Amino acid sequence: MQAAQKPANSDSRASERSVDDLVARARRLEAADRGEAGRLYMQALQRDPANLTAHNALERLEDPKRYGAWMRINGTIHPEDDIFRFIAREPAYTLNPVRDYLSDGWRTLSETMQVLELLDRPLMKMSSVLEFASGYGRFTRHLARALPGRVTCSDVLPGSTEFVREQFGVEAFESCFDPATLEFPERYDLVFVLSLFTHLPVPVWDAWLRALGGAVKPGGVLLFSVHSEALAREELGVKLNDEGYCYLPHSESPSLDPEHYGTTLTTRRLVEDRVRAALGAEPALYQPGAFWVGQDAVAVIPDDPAQETC
Repeated sequence: MQAAQKPANSDSRASERSVDDLVARARRLEAADRGEAGRLYMQALQRDPANLTAHNALERLEDPKRYGAWMRINGTIHPEDDIFRFIAREPAYTLNPVRDYLSDGWRTLSETMQVLELLDRPLMKMSSVLEFASGYGRFTRHLARALPGRVTCSDVLPGSTEFVREQFGVEAFESCFDPATLEFPERYDLVFVLSLFTHLPVPVWDAWLRALGGAVKPGGVLLFSVHSEALAREELGVKLNDEGYCYLPHSESPSLDPEHYGTTLTTRRLVEDRVRAALGAEPALYQPGAFWVGQDAVAVIPDDPAQETC
């Protein structure tokens, strides 16, 4: 007699039930036996590497095998983090998305330090840093450890400012979609904006550059990233328009309106022209390929409007 075939997805359903069972058993044991609870959460994470319930529980329980222990950070990840979700579904990262997400923030810290060294403005000597468009703290957790008490964050994502404030001990304020109405609580030695102009339509750049430049202390630095022209032409095969840019209405953040937050690719010339138009200054540094894959670093030391005379 021929054995009945199992449905194609039965193993998947069984595995999911097994992970859910492990998590449920671990949750019940947390108060009575933290060690055993941690062991079960670790088993769940090994079976489902993108399981944030298990990962965050290990962080909360301060389990010795948690990622935060060896990275010496708070490794808690917000369940609505679009960057984590993007990493978790990318084939290159599916084996260990938690590790890759956390180490990617570590890489950004290294990249930022290298760019600032080229300007002779070491990060560790900054007395105040604004991480703008900080999301749910992929980079913040590393920055806050390097500069305790000196970091402020801002973003529009619901719950993001509360999360980074509570988890990483930084100051935080909500951003908005209209730079003309944005109010900064103070000015900063460094305003760092990673991968925002890579998503904003070029027609709104000037207003954002003026707003962010105005948040920089006299002699401070505005540092932001843009998608490189090489990425557009050589890797993505995207044709830029006569003005030197292309806007694609999609990004790795599906929670944001693609008409206002998509993917922007530009020429270096356009970037430099926009900096001059908005801030009346030449970029102090344009460093190709400084961040992630295909993102150039642009640093500006804005003139201080308070110092201008009639």
